[in-house]
Amino acid sequence: MSGYALKLDDSEQIQKENDLSFIGGQPRIPEDLDIPHCQLCGAEQTFFFQIAFPEGHSWQGFSMAVFQCTSCADEEEQIPEMLQVPLKGADIPKDFLKNYQRHFKLEVFRTKDAIKPREDYEEKILFRRWLLEPTTKNDEMNKVGGQPTWLLEDEAPATYNGEAPMTFLMQLSEGFQFDLVKDAPAQIRIGLRGNPEPSPNRYYELFLANQLYFFGTMEMTDPLVYVLTQI
Repeated sequence: MSGYALKLDDSEQIQKENDLSFIGGQPRIPEDLDIPHCQLCGAEQTFFFQIAFPEGHSWQGFSMAVFQCTSCADEEEQIPEMLQVPLKGADIPKDFLKNYQRHFKLEVFRTKDAIKPREDYEEKILFRRWLLEPTTKNDEMNKVGGQPTWLLEDEAPATYNGEAPMTFLMQLSEGFQFDLVKDAPAQIRIGLRGNPEPSPNRYYELFLANQLYFFGTMEMTDPLVYVLTQI
C-alpha cells in the first residue's frame, strides 16, 4: 500500500467546496449524517479533521471525519477505550468499535457521497488544508497509508470479530495542536485537582494530543475504525 506524508498547506486558508482532506472549518460529510453529539453530556461534538483516502490506499474512495466532544471531560473518556488484552495481533470483539464511541465519533463514508461542507455546523477549529505527498520514508509521524511508525512497540491489531482483517489507515503525531477561531469556547479538560475545567490554551487537543494510530476493517460494507494512542 502506498504511503503519503501529511503536510499542512501554508497558502491562503479559505475552505472551498472541493476540499476533501483538511483540519477544522466545516466537515464535508453526507447530508444524511447528523453532526454527532456526546453521549456523556449531550453537546454537539467538535469537528477536528477529515481525510479522503487516496489512490493506492486500501480505503481508496472512502473518507473519515473525526469528531470529539470539547464541552465536557471525564477521566475515563480522555482517550479511546483500550482493549484489555495484548494489543499486537489482537482480535477486537464484536461491537467494540461502535460502543467505544461515546465521547468521540469517527464518521466513515464514500467520498463521492459528501457534496459540500456542512453549513449547519459552526466552525470552532481554524481551517487548514492537508497536502498528501507520496513518500517512501518509514519515519514520517504524520502520514496516511504505508506502515505505522511506532513511538513505542508495535500494537497493531489483527482482526475484528474474529473475521475481518484490520489495515493501517493513518497516524497523527504526538503534541498536535488544533488552533481555534476567535470566538470558539475553551476545551474542557481534567485539571490538576482532577475536576473538569476550561483550558487556558487557544487550541484544542485530540485524545490528549497523544500519538494517534488509526486502523480500519477491510470489510467495507460497514467500515469501522480502531484508534490507539501512544505517549
